[in-house]
Amino acid sequence: MIIPDKQVTTREVTSWRGLHLLHFQSSSCSQKVRVFLREKGLDWVSHPVDLARQEHVTARFLGINPRGVVPVLVHDGVVHVESNDIMEYLDALPSQEGPFFPRTDAERARVKENLELEDSLHMDLRNLTMGFIMPRLLARKSAATLERWEREGRDDPKRALEVKWWRDYADHGIMPETAQASVDAHRKVFETFDERLAIDDCLIGDRLSVLDIAWFITTRRLSLAGYPLQRHPNLSRWHARLVRRPAFAEETRDTALLRAFLPLYAMFRRLRGTSLSDVTH
Repeated sequence: MIIPDKQVTTREVTSWRGLHLLHFQSSSCSQKVRVFLREKGLDWVSHPVDLARQEHVTARFLGINPRGVVPVLVHDGVVHVESNDIMEYLDALPSQEGPFFPRTDAERARVKENLELEDSLHMDLRNLTMGFIMPRLLARKSAATLERWEREGRDDPKRALEVKWWRDYADHGIMPETAQASVDAHRKVFETFDERLAIDDCLIGDRLSVLDIAWFITTRRLSLAGYPLQRHPNLSRWHARLVRRPAFAEETRDTALLRAFLPLYAMFRRLRGTSLSDVTH
C-alpha cells in the first residue's frame, strides 16, 4: 500500500533516494521486512523508530505514516506501508536472490491465503506479546498521548482501532479470556502447519518463501512468550532450522536489555500463575 503524496507532510522523505526502512528492533512486522531484505540481498538504509519512547506518535512520524505504525518503506521518495505489501513490492525489485513469492497461480493463491491469515492474527500476536512479554507498566501509552493520537487521526479508521486497543490495554491489560482466544487461534494454524511440514521442508514445497519468513516471526514471538512449540514437532524442527540462517538470527535478535529482562519477567509470571502455559491446554 502506498501513502498518497498529499498525506506525506514530513516532506524530507520525498527526496530520499534508494531503499529506506523506518522500523523498530522488536516489532514483529519490522522483523519480517528486515529478514526479507537480507534474504533478498537488497541494500537499504536503516531509520530506527523507538516505539518505547513513542516516536511513532510524533508529528514527524505521523507525517510519514498517518497510521502511526512501523515498518515504513520509502523507495525513491514513495512511502509504502503494510509489511506483507512491502515484501511483495520488494520481491519484484531486481536482486541476486529469490523470488520469494511464487509465480504459479496455484502457489500464489496459497501464499495469499496464508499471508492474509497471518495478517488476521496480528492483534492476537499483539495480545500475547503485551500479555506475556512486555510489562503493562512499561508498554502502555498515556491518556494524553492517546487523546492527541485520536485527535490528529479522526479520519483514519485504523488509527481509531489502534487508540481503542491501547486504551483497553491501559485500563485492564490482556484479560485471560482474550489470551486464551489468541492462543487457540494460533494453535489451530500451528497444527495445520505441523502436518504440512511432515511432508515438505518449507511451508510451500521445498524452497524458502515469504510464508516461511512471515510465520517464523510468529512462531518465534510465541516461543518467547512461553508457548510450547515442541508440541508441534515438525514445526519446531522447521523453526530451529530457520533460526540458524544468518538473516533470521540477526534480524530477530532483541536488544541486550530485553534479552536479560525476559527470563526474569517469565519467572515472575510463573510465580504469579499467569504464564502463557496456564492458558495453553
